[in-house]
Amino acid sequence: MKSLRFWMVLLACACVMFTACQNNKKKNTPEAVTEAFVKAFYTADFTNMYEYSTKQSQIVVKTLQSSMKDQQARLEEMNKREVEFVETKVTMQTDSTALCDCSFKVDGQAKKSQWELMKENEEWKVTMVLP
Repeated sequence: MKSLRFWMVLLACACVMFTACQNNKKKNTPEAVTEAFVKAFYTADFTNMYEYSTKQSQIVVKTLQSSMKDQQARLEEMNKREVEFVETKVTMQTDSTALCDCSFKVDGQAKKSQWELMKENEEWKVTMVLP
């Protein structure tokens, strides 16, 4: 009986780990990363902007964050924005790059944008490089 209980617990742990790994794979798609980044971008969530952007792009995020430093009222206003996604689709993808078109609403106002992504350490990241 103890042996059966041990195997049941082991099987349950394996199922939980498998499910967790599958959920992580779903979040590491160009579409999911684009949506997470866009939401962070329009709500001035710099922590998530850093998380979902390439290392090279983080200087752009840092510049945006610095420019908002003295605009506390604007920052608070942006933090309260509601972002609703209509459609996010990959229009081009290779093993290491992707291009996503994103249709969404910010506080009910329709917007569209296109984002380039790159794989960095096997994870999709939005790339923003200043010209």
